Amino acid sequence: MKIGILGAGRVGGTLGRLWTSQDHQVMFGVRDPHGPKVRALLAETGPAARAASLAEAVAFGDIVLLAVSWAAVRDVIEQAGPWTGKILIDATNRLAPPSPDDAPSAAEDVARWAKQARVVKAFNATGSVNMTAAPYGAQKVDIFLCGDDAQAKAVVADLIASSGFDPVDCGPLANASLVESLAKLWMQLAFAMGNGPNIAFKLLHR
Repeated sequence: MKIGILGAGRVGGTLGRLWTSQDHQVMFGVRDPHGPKVRALLAETGPAARAASLAEAVAFGDIVLLAVSWAAVRDVIEQAGPWTGKILIDATNRLAPPSPDDAPSAAEDVARWAKQARVVKAFNATGSVNMTAAPYGAQKVDIFLCGDDAQAKAVVADLIASSGFDPVDCGPLANASLVESLAKLWMQLAFAMGNGPNIAFKLLHR
């Protein structure tokens, strides 16, 4: 599969390394494809990864992962389009309380700005340390996802499962605020409560 990744930070870089190790082709979309940080990342990910402009990464990907800081999200989306028909995985978190002009969740704002993209919220509710797909004993890390397009959600769920995680469908995009609240809880538990980043959420079934 061809995967465009907007951003080359901890989340984008970690998933990029994981996906190239699983024979996916990755193109990082960044503002400076020739910068030292990007060159170092490409050296780690190998020949299955390239770097290009934001718009080139969107055009390249069968799926596009949005993994930039919230402050940069709207500008990146506007630079990277057009988005028509693209499956867009929103891995961002808006940690500040929403303003009166904001949608109830970051994902709904992403869907508003990336017009005609098929937005699926995923990969936001755990730390990048868990995105190597390393299991916790016999348990895999759960990746919670939600979205309004059933086919797009199915594609993303398949990618999650084939990458070594357990996908958990949380319903429509209107539930994204619930998924995003898990990110805040994870950060509180990991850092404020002293558990460290090697923790993950698991939905148990009886």
